[in-house]
Amino acid sequence: MPFLENAHLALIVAHFVGFAALIGPYLLQLRRNEPLRLRLMLIGSIVQVVTGNALIAANRLQGLHVIELKMIVKLGIAVVALGLLVAAILARRRRGGEAAAVRPLFHSAGGLAVVDVVVAVMWR
Repeated sequence: MPFLENAHLALIVAHFVGFAALIGPYLLQLRRNEPLRLRLMLIGSIVQVVTGNALIAANRLQGLHVIELKMIVKLGIAVVALGLLVAAILARRRRGGEAAAVRPLFHSAGGLAVVDVVVAVMWR
């Protein structure tokens, strides 16, 4: 296999790992009344944005078709979700862990991550 194809496959694996790190904690914490753990979701969100952009570049370098509008929409959703997670972490630091300010941001970020997957799968 050529180097670029191996790199492309490695990026896909990293993208899935980032997705799992983002969605997994979200689903596990949906109904819990414990303090939210956001660090893993933040890391997963960062991995999603970075590997998503790298996958677009790898596809272009290999001459594969990229649906530009789909990628713009997905990147926009991912960046907003990342921003919401950063805002949730900052809100928790400012308010001493108060869940009332953090929980809506948490649910918005997790919901957007799910929407991002729906866009990825359904948009052909």
